[in-house]
Amino acid sequence: MKLFFTHLIVCFVLLSSLQAFAQNTIRGKITDSKDKQALIGATIKLKGTKIGTSTNGKGEFNLNLFQKADSIIIHFQGYLEQVVAINNRSEINVELKEDVHLLADVVVTGVAEGTSRKKLTFALTKVNNDQINTVPATDASQTLRGKVAGIQISQSSGNSGATVYLRGAKSVSGNIAPLLVVDGFVTALNLSDLNPQDIESIEVVKGAAASALYGTRGEGGIIQVLTKKGKGTGKVNIIVDNEFGLSNVQNTPATSEFHHFKVNSDGSFVLNGNARTIDVQANGYSLNLHPYPNVYDNVANMLNNNPYFTNFVSASTAGDKYTLYASFQNQYKGGVAEPVGADKRQTALFNFGYKPDKNLEINLSLQYFNNKTPSSSISSSGSGSLLYATSLYEPFINLQERDASGKYAFKPYGFDIQNFNVNNPFYQLSYREYENNSDNLLAGIKVKYQFTDKLNAEVYTSIQNENYNETDYYPIGFQTISADITRNNGYYGEQTSKTTSKNGQAQLNYNNKFNDFDFGATLKAVYEENRITSLSGSGYNLSAPVKSLAAASADSRSIGSTWEQTVNYGYFLNLKAAWKEKIFVDVLGRLDNSSRFGADVGTAFFPRVSTAYRLTEDVKLGIINELKLRVAYGKAGSLPPFGAKDSQVSLSSSGGVSYNQRENTDLKRAITSELEFGIDAQLFKRINVQANYAFSKSINDFILVPAFPPTTGSARIYGNLGAVKSNSLELEINGNVITKNAFTWNTGITFSRIRSKITSLGDVPEFTDGDFRKAPGVSPFAFYGYSVLTGLDQLETNAQGLVTNAAGGIYKLSDFAVNQLGFVVLKSQQGTAAETPLLYQNAATGNSTIIGDAQPDFIVGFSNTFNIGPLSLYAVLDWKKGGQKYNETQQYLTYQYRSPFSDQAAQAGLPLAFTTAVFNAQQTTDYWLQNSSYVSLREVSLSYKLPLKAIGINRVLSNARLALVGRNLYTWTSFNGVTPEGNQDFYDYPTYRIYSAKLTLNF
Repeated sequence: MKLFFTHLIVCFVLLSSLQAFAQNTIRGKITDSKDKQALIGATIKLKGTKIGTSTNGKGEFNLNLFQKADSIIIHFQGYLEQVVAINNRSEINVELKEDVHLLADVVVTGVAEGTSRKKLTFALTKVNNDQINTVPATDASQTLRGKVAGIQISQSSGNSGATVYLRGAKSVSGNIAPLLVVDGFVTALNLSDLNPQDIESIEVVKGAAASALYGTRGEGGIIQVLTKKGKGTGKVNIIVDNEFGLSNVQNTPATSEFHHFKVNSDGSFVLNGNARTIDVQANGYSLNLHPYPNVYDNVANMLNNNPYFTNFVSASTAGDKYTLYASFQNQYKGGVAEPVGADKRQTALFNFGYKPDKNLEINLSLQYFNNKTPSSSISSSGSGSLLYATSLYEPFINLQERDASGKYAFKPYGFDIQNFNVNNPFYQLSYREYENNSDNLLAGIKVKYQFTDKLNAEVYTSIQNENYNETDYYPIGFQTISADITRNNGYYGEQTSKTTSKNGQAQLNYNNKFNDFDFGATLKAVYEENRITSLSGSGYNLSAPVKSLAAASADSRSIGSTWEQTVNYGYFLNLKAAWKEKIFVDVLGRLDNSSRFGADVGTAFFPRVSTAYRLTEDVKLGIINELKLRVAYGKAGSLPPFGAKDSQVSLSSSGGVSYNQRENTDLKRAITSELEFGIDAQLFKRINVQANYAFSKSINDFILVPAFPPTTGSARIYGNLGAVKSNSLELEINGNVITKNAFTWNTGITFSRIRSKITSLGDVPEFTDGDFRKAPGVSPFAFYGYSVLTGLDQLETNAQGLVTNAAGGIYKLSDFAVNQLGFVVLKSQQGTAAETPLLYQNAATGNSTIIGDAQPDFIVGFSNTFNIGPLSLYAVLDWKKGGQKYNETQQYLTYQYRSPFSDQAAQAGLPLAFTTAVFNAQQTTDYWLQNSSYVSLREVSLSYKLPLKAIGINRVLSNARLALVGRNLYTWTSFNGVTPEGNQDFYDYPTYRIYSAKLTLNF
């Protein structure tokens, strides 16, 4: 009996132990917070102990609590570590967020092979998926706004992609566009071709010190786009994203509210036939102003609300040996004007990775882009743009007036009264048939083989084909204000082109470790080929209403073709070393050969030497837990225009002057050398800081000059004559300011100040290129023109007391005054019909002078993300301080007495001749040069994570988010043209503003 009770007690103890063991086992699943995919191999440990486990192939774990603990620590490489309280729970599911800390990830741009950022010896900015896709831009050219220091993004025309430049001018002519690399493949694509929703991250290398790796094509910096790859564990993860909204224009130029013609008692014009009479006051020169009796807002009617939507679907999966990602996007941007069709874009991406064994890895990428842009039928700026006609026609004319057939009228009522001689754009666009289509296909394959743990080889090859087709058709009977034989009896034109770009790369990588010393070497060969062929034809006087060149009269047909090919070879050796993970050295040399240059200078050498030191490995700096000091020096180059090496001319004189073209064998590469100093730091283990100062010198710039001035003729030559220097100060700060329970705040600030100056033009005299003066000692963006005097302090006098720079040099300072509008005038003319503004005079310069600079004082970006439980608020501000822009829009409105200045001058009692003098024959004049500072609210998103479990659909969906999105919502600026972006405003198409709702579903 005693033995029985003993066994019973033992069994009870064992059962109690098993029950306690069962109660002290935690199970759960670890997933990615963004795409909800399982994280395999994440470690889970009891806090304060060595007890732990890791997740299996489904991201699941079981952890036995052999020791008492109140929380667990979850860690996965590349993600933020989390500490989670146990609170007697038996199941804990955790979503980890990616670690965006400065030194935590691997980069691939500017380096021979993927490198941890803690080892990087030059400046690089990486923009991750969250920053790109919280508010996906309409195209990728807009994705870097406010997120990268040292970048300048300008969208002076709202219906086209933005221009993107890095670290100031490298050329006398201005900026050089950066090279675009996609997944390691050098391409001929533009950022505006790419779908932001397919982008995993973007890496930006800004200067020659880092871009020496890309040799002849790296002078403008490098932007590499890394597309998404498959994730998961056998399960197919599907994302469906639909966005619907409206687009309209953010701002249009102000116009006059009054006219100065005689009116009847009912406010209608007094007419003599179709002619109006100017209403002059009793003094014989001041004007009476009158409001328009009927006002039609032609600008608003032309540029009204238009639909915008995007449909996107992607599928991704992965297994032990493969990854797969596929996507498709359809985008619809309502027409820039009611008679113009919508711009449409379709993109598709297929990425497949295969790793049959541990040594071999193969990655295949296929990307397709199709763009249909009927909006290209409208000139984005100038006299052919929408704003030109709609803002210059007086508002008593209704440009939307219909004729008896219900179509837009050729000449609405009032056309003959104003007699402006510009076609009605509503009529023109509704009859003209225009198509603009392009197809782009990029196919690439990467193979990597690991011979040993120290030696591997990589081979990349890609081909990109772009097919472009444009057709333009005017039907028989098309009307124009002035007779036009090329249009009135029908016109047809067609242009096609094909661009083929090939890229091949092969490299050997060797890496070894000797105690505390790491060493690596890469030997690489690069081949690049670009070929462009085009064919165009046009004709008029159509024999039938068909879109065919055969229908045009034979004597009107014009046919042409072009062909060009460029081949580049590159070879480089990269050596890198590290000691104790704290001192890093990188040495690179690249040899380049290009067909753009003659045999005498076919080969060029591009070096780079850079080093970095992690100071915090030796010195503890309190709140600064990471501080790396960097210095880098390097060179990069750029190619001249195609055919420049054949532009050299020789002069012969036998019975006159003739030009004979011959090879320009001494045309060199333009080269930029750069010295860069920088720091990478991390504060409080969550705030990242990068600061850079870069100084660059660009030499051998290509300048197109007359062959033998002052001899006249068509032949011109390129010479390596220009030199420019630039300096750039950059600061980037980002990180999680607050991470507490259900509330997080992530912020980012960027600052950059970039100054460029021309240092030499060789033996070429200074010259004017458009609105800019090209001269040593001035900015490449220095405006040059006439100066309207607005202060007596601008007047200069000689020893005799005569003013030398105004009014012919015959008046004393006391003879001048400033009138009520702020212009310097002669006192003797003030208050008379002869009153006129005075301009700066200098006979030696033709009365022209440097009148301004387009370079901004600085650019600041400010981004914030606030998460409160299921709610998330995201916003990006873009601030540009200083810099000027030429407002030719308002200048030309003044010529037609359609600007607010026209009203102001008339209200001040000034004669019409005064207004015309300020217009100054549309010549570049500083009165129309305006401060282009702005603060712009670029991106806003308020999103809500739907409670799937509460509404019973969590078995179907893993995540669902509803968002209200705004792009380019508002710009605060004193500039009164169309947009403060860019350098010149001449009826540019205004900036798009988009309001939308977005639903994202993860299956």
